[in-house]
Amino acid sequence: MSIEQTFVAVFVASLLGFGGLGSLPVLRGQLSAAGLMPDQLLLSSLAVGNISPGPNGLYLIAVGYFVDGYWGAAAATVALLLPPLLVLLLDKLRASLIHLRRFRSALRSLGLAVVALLATSSGSLAWTAAHTVLGASMLVAGTVLLLFRVPPLVGVVLAVGVGLLVGL
Repeated sequence: MSIEQTFVAVFVASLLGFGGLGSLPVLRGQLSAAGLMPDQLLLSSLAVGNISPGPNGLYLIAVGYFVDGYWGAAAATVALLLPPLLVLLLDKLRASLIHLRRFRSALRSLGLAVVALLATSSGSLAWTAAHTVLGASMLVAGTVLLLFRVPPLVGVVLAVGVGLLVGL
């Protein structure tokens, strides 16, 4: 994947994703179309993004790095920063259209579509991660922690601890 393709993939994913991991399904499709193995790449990038301080969407920079090294990370950073600037312009348009019932319905439908895409992509990533006993047990443990609303930092610390114990 060239740096230009990395830029476009991250830009489109960032533009169409609505915060956090909303860009995940779009980026997964972009990486698949480029002939890369998206699940393993995204799992590694999500791991780096989750242990890094900042918003959840920063995993996109790790994707750029894993695909094209430092230049890929730089391209992904620029691509990640452009859509929020466009949103500032589009917010003015949204403010003038929000009173229209059809516009509100379109926004609601778009939100439901993003949830559906995120659910299917998350299922695929979970299936990829759970091919080992350790991966499956970590998946179950993470799901339980989420259901009981345990702070994410606790989950990350536990995952690091298990990783260190298994690696010894």
